[in-house]
Amino acid sequence: MLFQSDLDTLFIRLDDGEPFFDTLYAALSETGVSSGVFLSGIGMLRSFEIGWFNMETKAYEKKFYTDPYELLSLSGNLSQKDTALFAHFHVTLAGRDHRVIGGHLFGGTVCNTLECFFRSYGHPLMRLPGATFSPLGF
Repeated sequence: MLFQSDLDTLFIRLDDGEPFFDTLYAALSETGVSSGVFLSGIGMLRSFEIGWFNMETKAYEKKFYTDPYELLSLSGNLSQKDTALFAHFHVTLAGRDHRVIGGHLFGGTVCNTLECFFRSYGHPLMRLPGATFSPLGF
């Protein structure tokens, strides 16, 4: 992992084999940010899980992929849930066959590299209590 901050923008590079969320949370914790928006993210992931939220069942329908996929787009935000950092991401990825998949990112391992830009927000954002879905609030 490598990161550098410039005013309110942070560049984070994750390296091959690093667990996506654990490494990202480590970089964000070290800088002291607690809320903001992920402006962009590109790179590769392998052994990742994505999901689609089913409004009828109020649960995610998840799928796990082991092969490496190109991360075409990553967007999301950072808030606090209880007392911990909570990152909420949606991703678009492409496989070797160039087919595109996407959804809510639950976890994964960096393959080769992953580069993202984050902009901090000057006010705290909190995940509001909820049984299956925690909306964003102030």
